[in-house]
Amino acid sequence: MPRTSNVLLYRGQDYAKLRARCWSEGRLFEDPEFPADDASLGFDKVVKWKRPNELVEEPRFIVDADRFSVVQGELGDCWFVSALSAVTLNPGLLYRVVPRGQDFSLKYVGIFHFRFWQGGQWIDVVVDDKLPVNPKDGQLCFSHSSIPHEFWSALLEKAYAKIHGSYGALNAGKSYEATEDLTGGVTERFLLQKEAPPGNLFSILVQASQRGSLITSSVSGRKEDEGERGLIPGHGYCVTWARRCRVNMPWRSHVELMRLRNPWGDEDFKRNFEVVYVTSLNPHSLNPEALEYLYSLEEVVRQVLLHPEQVRSPEVTKRKVWEVVKYDGSWVRNATAGGPPSDPKVFSTNPQYLLQLTEADDEDQQDDDEDDDPAAAAAAGGGGGSSGSCKVVISLTQKNRRVKGLDLLPVAICVYQVEEGERVPTPLSTSWLRVNRPMVLRNFARSRTVTHRLALRPGRYIAIPCTAMVDQEGDFLLRVFCEKTATMQENDEEAKLLRVTSEAEEEEDTTDGSLEYRRTSIHRGAFLSSAGEAGTVDAHRLQLLLNHLFTSEVDYSLELCRSLSAMMDHNLTGNIDFYEFDSLVESLRSWVAVYKRKRDPDTGLLSGRAWGLGDALRDLGYQVPRRLQGLVVVRYGDRDGNISLGDFLMAACRISIMLERFENYSCNEKGCASVNLSDWLQETIYC
Repeated sequence: MPRTSNVLLYRGQDYAKLRARCWSEGRLFEDPEFPADDASLGFDKVVKWKRPNELVEEPRFIVDADRFSVVQGELGDCWFVSALSAVTLNPGLLYRVVPRGQDFSLKYVGIFHFRFWQGGQWIDVVVDDKLPVNPKDGQLCFSHSSIPHEFWSALLEKAYAKIHGSYGALNAGKSYEATEDLTGGVTERFLLQKEAPPGNLFSILVQASQRGSLITSSVSGRKEDEGERGLIPGHGYCVTWARRCRVNMPWRSHVELMRLRNPWGDEDFKRNFEVVYVTSLNPHSLNPEALEYLYSLEEVVRQVLLHPEQVRSPEVTKRKVWEVVKYDGSWVRNATAGGPPSDPKVFSTNPQYLLQLTEADDEDQQDDDEDDDPAAAAAAGGGGGSSGSCKVVISLTQKNRRVKGLDLLPVAICVYQVEEGERVPTPLSTSWLRVNRPMVLRNFARSRTVTHRLALRPGRYIAIPCTAMVDQEGDFLLRVFCEKTATMQENDEEAKLLRVTSEAEEEEDTTDGSLEYRRTSIHRGAFLSSAGEAGTVDAHRLQLLLNHLFTSEVDYSLELCRSLSAMMDHNLTGNIDFYEFDSLVESLRSWVAVYKRKRDPDTGLLSGRAWGLGDALRDLGYQVPRRLQGLVVVRYGDRDGNISLGDFLMAACRISIMLERFENYSCNEKGCASVNLSDWLQETIYC
């Protein structure tokens, strides 16, 4: 997708350019990417598509956006509506999603745009203002504002439907999906009925509220069970406030109160609600306005009055947002999709990440309540949040599944602790995984986001995102939220050239060299016959020559021969002489020997797994991170992730070219080189 500043343009549509073009042409915008038709509707329903100025005399974009503004329509997207209500509590969050400067007056051409967080990146989505309307009563079919002439929420819902393919795609979902998409935050789930909620749940919710986190919840049961509670089963509710208030009663000093958006009845929260979601905000996804709102004077005064014992300095009264580190990754079938930890050999091929926590949380941020997570408590050396520990939220989000119409995968995060002073294998090996058990491994969940809240001692930890079965492909975003700054990096090999001794070199040391002499003589005669007076061969002649000399090995394609020629052609002439050809033959002999040694005896092909492809490349002297090995499998593997000899030679050739040419430039200790764009284009085009 094209990029504007730090925002990607959805389907390349630039709001400013489209708006200017429509204005210059004197026409209203009609969105070709999400037209006003049945496909965009996504289910059978008779509607008319009308613009706001066809519904009311003086439409307004935003009049008064608050937690009561958004009204759900006929669409089953209460999960989205409840999340949107939560976002309105922080104007900074709202206007990150709903850019300012949009209205129905100045240069109106029927185009609007909104922003959503998708897979670790903000995207800008353009829509026209044609909205579905009931033919009978002329009212909007779906979400609308409580103010009849206000239309921001209906247009925002249309933009959200656009990135999911249709309105119908929004008919079922989880509120945390929407809160994440509207904020870029990370969500924790607390089950209130099926599992015993943590003893410090209310403290967690209060702290979340103080951080400006978004809190949503849902009611268990069926719709026909509504009864006296006045709560609608299966409906999503927005929690707008959580406070422990002082009361003057003989039997208690405080009461714990939850404020929800417009529920009925005098009810107990934990008894009536099934699940609560807390979406913590990501400081890197917030704009300055949203951040400033987290430090309101009202909150400072309330904390001073209700909890004077906690107010030690002005800094303590401020809300603290989480610090976050993140990584984008993928599970690639037959390469890096290693499945569950039951088989350490295959499991070790999953992406791995080294998390380093260097500093414990401040004492005033420690939670004295009892933690319900035994693994976390053990890691902290006692109760959760005890002195000297770090509060950590580890989140794994599956990317773009709903947008692409794919089912969610059952996923989990395994967390291993590395003892102080222990050398960390890069990556964790099969033998290491066989003798070490994860300190955290929850049941696999078919959920877009799975989250662990932990209290960990400062130290090193390995996080391994995984799927419930081997070879389930998908993209993911791994994020770690913590009070203090942490670091996270891939726990993988570095890309580099290795010094290895080839089998050909070993053979020379143990023979009299006569066999090698005969081979060289044959190669020389064939080469000179093909080269003619020029004494060189181009890629076309090289193809004929190699297929003549190695008829039983592999069919050398012209594309492969072009790359092989480029590998040896240091003068960039397009031709190679006999000495370059002789060196090429030695490389090919070594590559073919390694392939035969590492290929699977049953299939006769090289497996894309690390013990196949990775080991083969390492034997050739090429150390390649597993993430890049996955790209090799995607580029050169078959449907089963196996690599033929010809494709292996092509991959080895290009990897060799890139590694060796990179080393020609001056490198620093961090493995970085300085190269200008022109040289980089030359190196990458001619390979």
